[in-house]
Amino acid sequence: MRPKTIVVLTSHVFLDGFRKASVHFVSARWAAAGHRVFFTTLGHSRLSRFKQKARLEALSRAQDNRYAEVAPGLHAGAYLPPVHAFSTGNRLVNALAAPLFSAYGRWLPAFVADRIRAADVVVIESGTPVVFLPLVRRLNPQAKTLYFCRDLLASIGAAPSLVRAERRAIARFDSVCVPSERLGAMLPPGGRVHFVPQGIDTGIFDRASASPYPPESRNAIAVGDMLFDRDAVERMAEAAPEIAFHLFGIRWAGDVLPNVRVHGERSFEDMAAYIRHADFGLAPYRVARDEVYLAESSLKLLQYAYCRLPVVLPDIIPVSRGNEVTYRLGGENDWRAILDRALAMPHRDAYHEDILTWEEVARRTLATVLPS
Repeated sequence: MRPKTIVVLTSHVFLDGFRKASVHFVSARWAAAGHRVFFTTLGHSRLSRFKQKARLEALSRAQDNRYAEVAPGLHAGAYLPPVHAFSTGNRLVNALAAPLFSAYGRWLPAFVADRIRAADVVVIESGTPVVFLPLVRRLNPQAKTLYFCRDLLASIGAAPSLVRAERRAIARFDSVCVPSERLGAMLPPGGRVHFVPQGIDTGIFDRASASPYPPESRNAIAVGDMLFDRDAVERMAEAAPEIAFHLFGIRWAGDVLPNVRVHGERSFEDMAAYIRHADFGLAPYRVARDEVYLAESSLKLLQYAYCRLPVVLPDIIPVSRGNEVTYRLGGENDWRAILDRALAMPHRDAYHEDILTWEEVARRTLATVLPS
């Protein structure tokens, strides 16, 4: 396959020190394979200063309405207008924001629009970027369009107008790639759905040979705040004061128990050693039945498994790698006994059988629109 120009529209940022998700790893592998990749951050504006000040300031310094080369063939840029469309938990505000979503998706600055016009493939990640599909189609009718769908929008609190935009758009994509077969079955009808599992960066974990933990200490780790069950983690920490609970990318307001360490957002390279050398991982999802697809697409569950960690998670989550220690969601639990089982469980190679690398995920994903 000759090198392609790929434009990625996402709400994520490609910056050192900030969390990486599957879209980052796949984009990087496309660039490493020889394609020209333009990773484009949308869904931020000067309004973001009130909620994500550090992120906005970093974007403004490095990628403000322009692309910067962050690796050979990989360019990252951010569209930062004065205001942007956003979702909120307030029903009235969501209703008032519906016209803003419509207006927001009608225009992109030249530094992005010109790349879309020259693109072979335009990748749109689930979330705010979905409102830009009609514009992408007008700018470049010949480009292949790929919906990189990671979440059920209703599950992550997306505004109803954004959910409606996805319903209108899904049949217009050349491919809809999902990391969970359950998620694919729950999407609006009409999409050409392809299941490509998540992957991990094995090299980062293999290189993380030095433990960040004090010798002889006991440590648990949780990564990411999606559907995070703070109450469950507090109960665990109270039951086992000798275990340090390390939380990454998790917002925690108010009092913190002495054995809970809130690390905030850290680079994936920093987190890798904490994951590899932990005694066990936490996946404290507070989920409903229609959100269990998250287990199939959970990066942290794959990362824990690759590092041979037991994982403590609700019994509603349908996973079976053999490293699960479950608790009752919303029920009575003997937290001390649960944590003791996690500490006693052996760290086995069998936990990470059949996990894909990001190179394979990137190849399979691109093949859904550009079969070789």
